[in-house]
Amino acid sequence: MKELENWGVSLEDIPVEGLKIDFNELKDLGEDLEVKQPFSGYLKLKKIGIEVKLEGFLKGSLVLTCDRCLTPFEFFIEHEFEVNLQPVSSLNFEEEKELSEEEMDVSFYSESWISFYEILREEIFLSLPVKKLCKEDCKGLCPICGKNLNTGSCNCKPYKKDSPFAILKTLLKEKDKTKEKGG
Repeated sequence: MKELENWGVSLEDIPVEGLKIDFNELKDLGEDLEVKQPFSGYLKLKKIGIEVKLEGFLKGSLVLTCDRCLTPFEFFIEHEFEVNLQPVSSLNFEEEKELSEEEMDVSFYSESWISFYEILREEIFLSLPVKKLCKEDCKGLCPICGKNLNTGSCNCKPYKKDSPFAILKTLLKEKDKTKEKGG
């Protein structure tokens, strides 16, 4: 992984016509990303002054944990992306401003070094779903015994939480009883 962290290119090494980097068998992306099928793809860089336009594609799969049933599952990623790279020195930390849609696709490099490792990690994280589910209709875990409900039902009685308005129902019943008695 240490060699991947240093994987990148210096701004001066990008020729005028641009640079294309192909990669495959990329599997060590840090402890927080468990790669199942190694990633492959490409990065195209085009220098425009101090800004670099980057187009890329990556394909592979990760092992994720389902948010409902906590079961590991394979998540396939096939992701095209475009990023504008600008030097960190171009940031203006003095003023606070709202970013436009176009400005959201900007990433930064420092000291004329563009890290492919960091860009690919960032794009992989951006391609992950907010809610990670092993399948669309995952039933999750029983809140009482913890059994995975995708593998079968459990013998727990459904837990019904009393509504804060349940008292109103009992008051209505009491009111109806007093009406029937003629009260």
